Amino acid sequence: MAKCGSEVIPLPPSLKVVRDEHQEVTLLTQARQWIQKDDREPGVHASDLLDLRLAYWRNIKPTEPSEREVWLWLVGRVLHHFVLNIAGGTRNHTDTDTGAHEEFGILYSPDNFKDGMPIELKTTRAFFEPDEDKIVEDFHHYLEQLCIYMVLSNALTGFRWMLFINLRDAAHKTWPEPRCYRVELTQDQFETLEQHISATRDLFLTAQKDRNHKILEPCRAWKCGSDRCVFWGDCKPEGRWPEPRKKWTS
Repeated sequence: MAKCGSEVIPLPPSLKVVRDEHQEVTLLTQARQWIQKDDREPGVHASDLLDLRLAYWRNIKPTEPSEREVWLWLVGRVLHHFVLNIAGGTRNHTDTDTGAHEEFGILYSPDNFKDGMPIELKTTRAFFEPDEDKIVEDFHHYLEQLCIYMVLSNALTGFRWMLFINLRDAAHKTWPEPRCYRVELTQDQFETLEQHISATRDLFLTAQKDRNHKILEPCRAWKCGSDRCVFWGDCKPEGRWPEPRKKWTS
């Protein structure tokens, strides 16, 4: 009988444990193939409107996702499937959203719908949720995507679900916990966004047609740099190239 505090299964002192990098490479290859097996439909996607130059270069010079991207996307897809399955009933084992929809020549795939209102789920590794007066600032990128879905779905209301993977409490303990936010647009705000989305779509299509990325706004600064973007040397964003990323302010 094992003594109190000792191992239930005593391991041999000479047990050999060695990292198997060959299996890691195999697993990465299989994960990358799974991520890439569902090719995007050709056309302008809602996500393209968030970082225009990145979308431009991905269309002009398609590349394989990096190792970091593969594992981040894989974790996100797995969490999306299970959370959305819980919220919406039975789904195909590969489903992570509602499938492709199209409006104004833009393809979009909300994670879910509630009475015609789009729901978008995101995971975050942040330890703390933002204060109420900083939600728009801290979730700006996430809210942009949801607002695009709201306009394309002709809905004044949408929902942003955030799954905090490491939400920290007062005792400094962390665990996953969801936060659900209701997002509302006025009719005037909706119409202004609709016009901006249409203009952005047209500009993006012109850039691709003319092979001229410089008419597009540079992506967010935190996505730029030789250590962040494989298209850094092709894009050479004005005001940033070739300065180190830490010196940028926008």
